[in-house]
Amino acid sequence: MRKTLSVGLVLIFAVSAVAQEKETTKVTTKETTLPSGVDLLGPPLWSMQDAVPVPQGGLDLRLGFKWVTGSGPYNGGDSDDDFVIIPHLVWGFAQNWELAISNSAWVGDGGDVGPLQDGNYDSNLAILWRLADQNGWVPAIALQGAARIPTGDGSSGIDGELRLILTSDHDNGIRSHINAFAKTVNGNNDGSTRYVVDNIFDVYTDGDFPDNRHFQWGFVLGLDGPLCADGAVRWVADYVHRSSYHYGNANVNLLELGFEWKIADAHSLGMAALVGLDDNGDTPNAGAGLTYSYAIAR
Repeated sequence: MRKTLSVGLVLIFAVSAVAQEKETTKVTTKETTLPSGVDLLGPPLWSMQDAVPVPQGGLDLRLGFKWVTGSGPYNGGDSDDDFVIIPHLVWGFAQNWELAISNSAWVGDGGDVGPLQDGNYDSNLAILWRLADQNGWVPAIALQGAARIPTGDGSSGIDGELRLILTSDHDNGIRSHINAFAKTVNGNNDGSTRYVVDNIFDVYTDGDFPDNRHFQWGFVLGLDGPLCADGAVRWVADYVHRSSYHYGNANVNLLELGFEWKIADAHSLGMAALVGLDDNGDTPNAGAGLTYSYAIAR
């Protein structure tokens, strides 16, 4: 009887221990999978940001390259190619906070069409704050404040931008994004407006050049999703609608398509193609971007 009772007690304790171990494992898994681990490379590759900051203590070095071509009133209607190298440091300085610093360097002619409206060697500073994680159908929410500092050749004034970022994770691995931004432009920072005489037009060698639009706004709708089973390669697509960069031009519509590849734990590569959907002086005809990211610290 005592032997039977002892065996029964041992079995009860064994089953209880296994159940507790399974419950602990289940809770741990739930906690570790709540936040999304996918962080888009964002600018300078994309016009879109996601609501996922670099982890606290993390530091990324992102080397970006962009090529944009377009035609407009600034060069008599001829095509104008811009080649820009953009080094980018992104630091997770606190939980849910990210600081980004970049500096644009033109290595080709121009700088006066498309989304590259910052003067040569201007510095850009951005702070992203993730306000809330995703909760059911309510997306993750982040705010980003950014400023252009006129450290470049022929630049003046300081531009500021405030951006609302919404990101939703879906069961199929696809994420959806909405960005809405407003921007104030307080200086002249490209070749077409460097010689401004008044607030509307400046007479230059080839004719009239419109002044920068002092208040600009826009929104971005985007998606990204896995291209392989482990999610190391993801496709990215976004649509941009924004006000023109200069007075007198129509709104700008852009489409961006590409992919991001997490080559290893510390290495990522992104490629994007840009297509202009309008025919005006502020919309580029086409473009391409390449960004390599190295995680210095994680």
